[in-house]
Amino acid sequence: MKRLALALAFAGLALCLGCAGGAAPGPASAPAPTGSSRAPYDAPPESGSTVAIRVDAKAARQILEALSRPRLDAADAKVLQDLRAVSLAIRDSTRTPDVFERDFALAFQSENQPAVFDFKSVRDHKDLWQPLLEGVLAREPDLVRLAQRRSASLLPADAAVSVRLDVDFTFALAGLEDDLVVRSPEGSELMIIDFGKALTDSEGASLDAHLSRLSRLIAGEGCRLAWNAYRESSPAWKKADPQLGQLEPLLKMVAGSSLLGLFSVDESFFPLSAWLKDPMKRALDDLNRRADQFAQAQENLDARMELAAELRRPDFARRVAGPIGAFLADAIAQDAGPAGLRAALRAGPRAFFAAYDRAASKNRDLTPLAKAIKEKLK
Repeated sequence: MKRLALALAFAGLALCLGCAGGAAPGPASAPAPTGSSRAPYDAPPESGSTVAIRVDAKAARQILEALSRPRLDAADAKVLQDLRAVSLAIRDSTRTPDVFERDFALAFQSENQPAVFDFKSVRDHKDLWQPLLEGVLAREPDLVRLAQRRSASLLPADAAVSVRLDVDFTFALAGLEDDLVVRSPEGSELMIIDFGKALTDSEGASLDAHLSRLSRLIAGEGCRLAWNAYRESSPAWKKADPQLGQLEPLLKMVAGSSLLGLFSVDESFFPLSAWLKDPMKRALDDLNRRADQFAQAQENLDARMELAAELRRPDFARRVAGPIGAFLADAIAQDAGPAGLRAALRAGPRAFFAAYDRAASKNRDLTPLAKAIKEKLK
C-alpha cells in the first residue's frame, strides 16, 4: 500500500511493524500461521471475493546475478533498466537513469558512498539474499495462497468482488519504504517489493516466517484493492449518513482505513489492546480529540474547512486514520469475533463505531469514545 508501508505514525506501534521473527513456523507444507494466531486477518474468509495474485521475481534475480560478477559490467545497468519493476521504480523515485547507473557502479567500490539506490548493501549481502529468494520462490504457491486467503479474510460476504494484483520482487528501491504501488503499463495495479528491505528485520527467521511476512505485505495491498471495490458497490458506504453529521468525513475515513491498518502489524502483536496498550490509548485519545474539534467547528466555517483540508492530506489515511482504525477493528474482532467485525464493516461507518462502543462497554482496558462520537451512534 503505499501502503501503510510499515510506517504507522505514533510512537511505540512503529516498533512492531516489519517484525516477522515472532511468527511461529508453520508445517513444512505451508507457511500458514498456527491456530494460536489472534490476528483478525488470519481468520478463514467467508466472502466469495477473489484476489488474483501473480508474483514475478525476474528483476530481483537479474539484479543479484549482475551484482555477483567479480567486477562491474556497465552494460548490466542498461539491461536492468529495461525491466518493468526497475524502470517503474526509477520513475517513481523522480531520479534520472544516470543516477541509477552511478549507484549501480558504486556497489563495486570498496568504500560506502551515499546513494539513492543502495546496491552496495545488496551486493555485500548477496550470499544471504540469493538462497533466501530461491527458497521463497520454491514455495511461491504457498506464498500466493496465504496472501490470497489473508486478503479476503475480513471482507463482508454479502457481495463478492474480484481484483487482480501483480507483484514484482526487486532490490534497492529508493528511499526507506520496502514497497511501492504503481500502475503498470498494462493498466493493472503493480506492487513492487524490495525483497531485501522487506526481510531485513527478520534475518535469521525461518523460511515460514519469511513467507508469512511477505504474504502479509502482499495481502495488505490485495485487501486494499478488494475493500475499495466492495465499498464502491455498497450503499452503506456510498450513501451519506445524515446521523453522523459533521463527524461523517472523519469517522468514515477511520472506519474505511481500518482493514489496511491491521495488515501493518505482525500477527504476534494481537490482541493490540494487550500488547500495544499505550499506543492504543494515544490513538484513541487522538481520535476523540479530533472528533471534539469537528463538533466544536459546526458553526465555524473556517475551522471546518481547515479540518476538512487535513483529512484530504495524502498521508492522513496512512499515518492517522489507519492506525486508529486498526485498533478499533481489532477490539471489535476480539469482542465479537471476525464475523462481528465483518458485520460491522458491512453495515457501514456508524455500525463500525457502534460495535467498538459495545466492546469498550465490556472491557475497561479499551478507551471509551468521546461524547461527540457516542451522540452520533444513538
